[in-house]
Amino acid sequence: MNIIEIINRARLNSKTKFAVLENGAPITYEHLVTCVDKLSVFFDGLGLKPTNKILISTSDTQSLVELTIAAYRFGLTVVLLDNNTKLTRANSILSSCNPNAIFIDSNLKSAWNITQTNCIEIRKNLQANKKLLQKVFAKKTFGTADHINSNIYPNCIHTLSSSTPKYPDAIDPKSIAYIMYTSGSTSDPKGVAISHQNLFGHLGTLQKVYEMSANSALLNVLNMYHADGINQGPLLALYSGSTWFCPFKLDTSKLDLIYNAIYKYKITHLFVVPTLLSFFEKYYEDFEDSFQTPDFKYVISVAAQLEERIWLSVSTIFNVQILNVYGLTETVNGSLFCGPGKDTFKIGTVGKPVDCSIKIVHENGDPAGANEKGELLLRGDHVMVEYFNNPSATNEVLKDGWLYTGDIAQQDEEGFVRIVGRKKSMINCGGFRIQPEEIEEIILKTNEVFSCKVIGIYDQLLTEKIIACIQLKENSSLNELFLYKYLRENLEHEKVPHNIYFLDDLPKGISGKIQVTELQNIIANQQKKLTEVGPATLQTIIQIAASTFKIDINDIHEFSSSSTLSGWDSLNNLIFITEIENLFNIQFATSEIMAMSSIRSIYNIVAKKINE
Repeated sequence: MNIIEIINRARLNSKTKFAVLENGAPITYEHLVTCVDKLSVFFDGLGLKPTNKILISTSDTQSLVELTIAAYRFGLTVVLLDNNTKLTRANSILSSCNPNAIFIDSNLKSAWNITQTNCIEIRKNLQANKKLLQKVFAKKTFGTADHINSNIYPNCIHTLSSSTPKYPDAIDPKSIAYIMYTSGSTSDPKGVAISHQNLFGHLGTLQKVYEMSANSALLNVLNMYHADGINQGPLLALYSGSTWFCPFKLDTSKLDLIYNAIYKYKITHLFVVPTLLSFFEKYYEDFEDSFQTPDFKYVISVAAQLEERIWLSVSTIFNVQILNVYGLTETVNGSLFCGPGKDTFKIGTVGKPVDCSIKIVHENGDPAGANEKGELLLRGDHVMVEYFNNPSATNEVLKDGWLYTGDIAQQDEEGFVRIVGRKKSMINCGGFRIQPEEIEEIILKTNEVFSCKVIGIYDQLLTEKIIACIQLKENSSLNELFLYKYLRENLEHEKVPHNIYFLDDLPKGISGKIQVTELQNIIANQQKKLTEVGPATLQTIIQIAASTFKIDINDIHEFSSSSTLSGWDSLNNLIFITEIENLFNIQFATSEIMAMSSIRSIYNIVAKKINE
């Protein structure tokens, strides 16, 4: 199916729920189609034409989804830019894609210094008078840019009459549906260009593999600016005619929201990343039967390699089947799928390819034999068109119709594939694929650093921790706290290193290249960890928080919380809690984790457990 057929089908199922978002109110397919129709008129009034590019960046999930789907139906190319992106990277991406129009939150317009004429501000709270506005403008027609009376979304479409949609008769399946910028260097961002054929053909594969129907209910609260969030959430629901649930923001300290949502919304498919499964494994008391409902089918693990131990453990605890998906941003979402059928399911593998071809080759290009290691190559209709306007980067990975993934794999006699390593320097941390060169580039801009190397170190909870190894210039006054403050101001939170090591010298080979393996060994020997802990005092908890979140201990007090401390995000929250458990040799219950709202509350729980 293509986007035209999908929207036409949605008109026939107008009363069906399309989505349930944070306010709890359902969005019907009728509302979605009406919004898409009106946006076509608005796009036309802005002078936009099919294949033009629009950039969207907003914290409002509903606006993001409405604009994206409407743009696809109009034949526009969508560039999704995370609203947490920092100025340097935002400007780099804007310069790279040069959009014809921008839909953006008001605060970002000033933060990113946006001066473009076709810039529409997203202000969701202006919808309050929607019915009144519709009534006032009931007889007002709209057709050209001269009639645009509002550059505020969604206000701009609520002032329109029910004009005839301004759709193109057809959309070239080879035209670009979206460009998604991967975590690359800020000076040379890589925009993965995905065509309509890539996207909607692959959605058909996902629907087939996951055994989805119009009765399916997807719970996906992953980041909407990543392919696994938006494509396997609202777009997969739209394609299959089912319902997408995203009723809360992902907060790993509130696992009960996920557990309870399975029953409350009659969920059939839950999408997770391996780090979230690590939380499930640690905190499940009284929730073991959460997935034992008549409706539930599968937990689907995406975005990172799923460790076999966690896979087995969580499957056993909750008595549920966990599917494992291997894919890249360059392949829309998946390529290999482990499960659900017995012929494709083997724990510890990424399963087998579906609707695509693979081969594993040695360094010289010769095919690898059974169980031999080599680079994994992919070919199929879901493989990206190119890195946008970057032929050199494209030619590095697309050769003779094959995508060179940079992942080292081996295939057994039954056809099951395991990912066993990586050629690329990519770091996989908590489900985020991080390009270390981007972090290095920001660090070097301090002009205090002689040399630096960012590497990944294996971590049981996060898959890999981000480690920055730095050799300072002579007489540099740069210290750890200042550098962390600087990095948080210039990098998205998931890219900020977990540890920084200042070294006298970085090990180099004969060619002058930094030796990553030797560097990893040095760091392993220098890992700093508290080995002696005094009594569980409030000050001790504050000390651990300062060490975990990399902030000055004087900036933390007993009422500090995740909403007041920079660095206290979901991933660091898990590290913080695990560190406390290890240091005091205690184990928190799920209910206790959910009650941890501040430093004081954590201290009270720790003190109580120690005295039990």
